[in-house]
Amino acid sequence: MPFEYGMDLGFRRIGRPHHREKKHLIFEGKPYDLKRALSDIAGQDVESHRNDYQQIIRKVRDFFRVEVGVAAPGPAKLETDYITCLGWITEKKIFEGHSQEEAVDLPTQERLEEMKQWVDQGKPIDFSPP
Repeated sequence: MPFEYGMDLGFRRIGRPHHREKKHLIFEGKPYDLKRALSDIAGQDVESHRNDYQQIIRKVRDFFRVEVGVAAPGPAKLETDYITCLGWITEKKIFEGHSQEEAVDLPTQERLEEMKQWVDQGKPIDFSPP
């Protein structure tokens, strides 16, 4: 990611006007991990999440609310939706023939497709086979 981030910063600094307005949210697992690996990151705000999904949800929500102006629900609501969605996906995948372990370790694209389907179906609490 350091290369991609450097490219992104370059676009922000010398790119077209819409590139200059770009906002970044940079995460690291432990405080100061990135500074040890990427000295050029000095001067950039880096958010530490300590591998805690609740902190990630809160910090991403706050970033979108403050930096982008998205009218986002509170972190507790987002966390509840996230947990409900993961339970729904797990039940669905087990119904489709996945093991418990496979159901919680899906490829990113498949997980995103299932999340979209969950939203399209009205965010049900439980999976109901067709």
